[in-house]
Amino acid sequence: MLLSRIFNKMQHELRMRFEYFDSEEKLIKDAQEYWNEESLVKDASHWRGGLGVFKNEMNWLKLGKEHLNLVQAYATQSDLIFPVEKIVEWGCGGGANAVHFSPLTKQYIGIDINSENLLECGRQMVAMGLDNFQPILIEVQNPEAALIAETMMADIFICTYVYELLPSPNYGLRILKLANQMLKENGTGLIQIRYNDPSRKNASRKWGYKINPYHMTTYSLEEFWNYSIAFGFEPLGIYLLPKQELVNDERYAYYILKKSTPM
Repeated sequence: MLLSRIFNKMQHELRMRFEYFDSEEKLIKDAQEYWNEESLVKDASHWRGGLGVFKNEMNWLKLGKEHLNLVQAYATQSDLIFPVEKIVEWGCGGGANAVHFSPLTKQYIGIDINSENLLECGRQMVAMGLDNFQPILIEVQNPEAALIAETMMADIFICTYVYELLPSPNYGLRILKLANQMLKENGTGLIQIRYNDPSRKNASRKWGYKINPYHMTTYSLEEFWNYSIAFGFEPLGIYLLPKQELVNDERYAYYILKKSTPM
């Protein structure tokens, strides 16, 4: 295991130095295959009562509650009044966000690339006595397939613990555009990214998705702020967590966005 980590680190350094990366097509293909692995779903997709940090159910419940608290903290600034008509979550996983947000909306739309995640998210909502969940299954190669009537005119768009797993930074911009298209005028977005710095260590990986997908897509704080503006949003603020104890990971930034211009 130690030798494998050392070799992977050396290979990463060489690839970054000589810019020897996988093609976008390969990264997308590998991402779909990776998340189709049944053994990866429960812990990596934040299922309640998994084998990792979410074996402690309080951690699972706290995670989604933190995100709701963050959106509510900006509610006045974003002209958001609960309850709302529709919330769309990109990458709903095991429902950690859904169980907190769905009581505050008529419709909760969950988009995911794994059907087991959608089933589990639905189960958790039913357990909470909620029946407003609509699952939408897509493939990594075609995220735009999620742009349908049911996902349009959303009051809130949520995407947390997904961006660092996207195949590439360019792919992330496709999701940012979709977020704008799905939101109604002045709608609110909560998008979390993993932020980087000038070192190669924290740059977007761009190769070997199946080896370590958790740093595939990173941005500098200013970079994603400016992309948000370019894709029709007014950034209202960034909440930084250099260390996120609930998932035992680091370098997380949560952007609160308000749709200002249609794409």
